Amino acid sequence: MSIFCIGQSAYDITIPLKEPLIKNRKYRIEKCHECGGGPAFNAACLCAMWGAPVQLVSRIGADHYGEILRKILITQGVGMDYLIPDREIQTPYSMIVAGETDGSRTLFNVPGQKHEVVWPIPQETPDVILTDGHEETISLELMHAFPQAVSMIDAGTFRDCTFAVAKEVDYLVCSEDFARQYTGCAPDLSDWTGCQKIFREVEQINRKHAVITMGDQGLLYREEDGTVCHLPSYKVPAVDSTGAGDIFHGAFAFGLYQKMPIGKNVRQSSAAAALSVQKTGSQTSIPGRKETECFQEHQPVQG
Repeated sequence: MSIFCIGQSAYDITIPLKEPLIKNRKYRIEKCHECGGGPAFNAACLCAMWGAPVQLVSRIGADHYGEILRKILITQGVGMDYLIPDREIQTPYSMIVAGETDGSRTLFNVPGQKHEVVWPIPQETPDVILTDGHEETISLELMHAFPQAVSMIDAGTFRDCTFAVAKEVDYLVCSEDFARQYTGCAPDLSDWTGCQKIFREVEQINRKHAVITMGDQGLLYREEDGTVCHLPSYKVPAVDSTGAGDIFHGAFAFGLYQKMPIGKNVRQSSAAAALSVQKTGSQTSIPGRKETECFQEHQPVQG
């Protein structure tokens, strides 16, 4: 019994800058930060770090970056029994410009060309399935094979493949960009009636559970009593927001594995993301479980 994280792995190269990028200008970089990345990869690393048995279902090439990612997975204790057998793929990688003054990030992702492969359904029964939508066919096959597993999607942007999976998950955890692209409207907290309308429209995609994350504006979710709620974000000094969403989703999957009530789960996931933005990098900024629990006790969310 475990968590299966399906989707993209990548090698991240982060370049920190103290000022905004300016066109036609040369920048001399004294150092950069390199680590593992990708939505499924980061989520799997968090779940393993927090003590859950986890399997990563992803494409990692037989190249230099792929070798590094495999070593990270071994160190973190992430299962690689069901990696997608696409050895011809160039391991995806990302170049990231991180604005140290405000925590912003500009990401350039090279996804690698996928090849047709046969991925046999595992005999191991998962408790939780997390997908980022990058592997539509495998995600749906696994969800159909194990309908008793609790499923969730990390829906960052609205794409046909993401939408196809989102319609069948138990928990649709999406960004405000996804919500805007789907509904045509962006959530605006000054218009609470409008926020609730957008939330209900997103809920109708899977007709079960939804969460809309809004960065430093917090998130929207529905409590178990049926109330649509806004959870403010934690007020922290942000250095690099790369991977914060992946870490939120990994923590949310762990909460599902622990059978947490949704209110407690979104608070814990928000705390993990808030801790992560205070460090450079994605996989290397994953906070420990005890660190996250301690942070929740002593750091209130914004009012």
